[in-house]
Amino acid sequence: MTTSTTPITELIAFTIDSSDAARLAKFYADLTGGEVTGDYPEYGYAAASILGSAFNFQTVADYARPQWPGQEHPQQFHIDLRVTDVAAAADHAISLGATVAGEQPGGGAWQVMIDPDGHPFCLCPPKD
Repeated sequence: MTTSTTPITELIAFTIDSSDAARLAKFYADLTGGEVTGDYPEYGYAAASILGSAFNFQTVADYARPQWPGQEHPQQFHIDLRVTDVAAAADHAISLGATVAGEQPGGGAWQVMIDPDGHPFCLCPPKD
């Protein structure tokens, strides 16, 4: 018996839980040079165009902040971003409200940062 399947043809967006959707959309838009493309407070939802991709953010009641690197409150996801200058990108992220993660695996090959809602993201240097 043959089963017909329809291939996935498009990624519409990546959606991230947040304590404040509008704030986190603005953080990632400012971090990456993107733009906030929608803010819908009545739905607890915001959207941003980040590096040519759609990222959605949804405000979640009783949001549980991830705690890097522990798994009591898992990281849920993390984003790796390629940057030309890790130190400058880290300074920029900090100016927007990020913090440097206390634990830095990788022996300095990348910088782990924490966004305003506790999600880790990595700043990765240029490819060799």
